[in-house]
Amino acid sequence: MIPFLPVYAQEQTALQQSITEAESALTSFEQNTVNVERFLALAKEYTDFSELTTPIISEFVDKIIVHAPEKVDRDTPQKVDIYLKFIGRFDLPALELTPEEEKRQASLHRHRLKSRERYQKIKVGEHAAGQPFKLICKCCGEEFESKRSNTLFCGPNCRAKFYQQEAAAGRSRECVCGNCGKEFTTTRSNVKYCCEACQREAHRKMRYHRQKRTEEQRSEIV
Repeated sequence: MIPFLPVYAQEQTALQQSITEAESALTSFEQNTVNVERFLALAKEYTDFSELTTPIISEFVDKIIVHAPEKVDRDTPQKVDIYLKFIGRFDLPALELTPEEEKRQASLHRHRLKSRERYQKIKVGEHAAGQPFKLICKCCGEEFESKRSNTLFCGPNCRAKFYQQEAAAGRSRECVCGNCGKEFTTTRSNVKYCCEACQREAHRKMRYHRQKRTEEQRSEIV
């Protein structure tokens, strides 16, 4: 029986540790439940949160920790932790960006990267200050030179063409061809057919039916 004593002791130790952890978790759960109930009771005292007033801040906020700013690219974001009474740190939900906002954020990020790259070239001596920059046109993709590092287009024609295309893309809509039934995309509001062939075919059918109705009306009169 003696060889089993160490195994028994290990099992007893593991069991005691499990019991201690379970009791600690239960105590924490009960404490959290009490804190949540206290917070809800406090929240029920206020019915209007449209305006953040000093009494509301005093009642709900335990402390606010403002961290030192961190330099990221050219931005200096600063982290702020808000601790509410009874429930601790409150994390704000992530903002849901619209497709337009996501596109704008991506464009700004690319612009910052390009600006940083051009600055690094000037810093290491690969590009002399005052000399024109070699850039790529955002519309036609051709290389051009400019004294400004943030020029997007090689000329006014490309600039106008690019923004016209952007505006047209915003007006695009899905349509169904009135002749063949095929789905197609258009930027005009009065388009009914997917191509000129379908338009001619539809007009031919309309003329045929119009002539047929005219002949039927004449035959009825006779």
